[in-house]
Amino acid sequence: MKLETFLTIAAVIAIAFGLAFFISPARVLSQYGIAADTAVVIMARFFGATLLNVGFVLFLTRRVSEPAIRLGIVRGSLMGAVIGLIVAIHGQRTGAVNSLGWSSVAIYGLLTLGYAYFAFEDERSSASPILDNGGTM
Repeated sequence: MKLETFLTIAAVIAIAFGLAFFISPARVLSQYGIAADTAVVIMARFFGATLLNVGFVLFLTRRVSEPAIRLGIVRGSLMGAVIGLIVAIHGQRTGAVNSLGWSSVAIYGLLTLGYAYFAFEDERSSASPILDNGGTM
């Protein structure tokens, strides 16, 4: 799979969930078994806004060809996906969410694997060869 395709998929996922949490947070949260009082709803909307931000950035930068920029996008997204995976697993282990929370574990797990693949793939493909002039550069 090409990085452009992967970033497009990640963007669509982020935008879809972002819209859901921004537009109808109480309904989305109830599907996860989370009671939505006023404070929880506003925090869910902030989460939705952040997912929309991430989704739009990924979508608008999916065709960037500059290696340093691509690597920054991938590594930053990898860190975010790992943190999301930790939060999703914690939610399942503590019983904070119902069984639908396993879908979040799966999504963040797959995103983590994809970003990790491209983080190392980009590093290998953009590495410049070392000049060998008798041990000097």
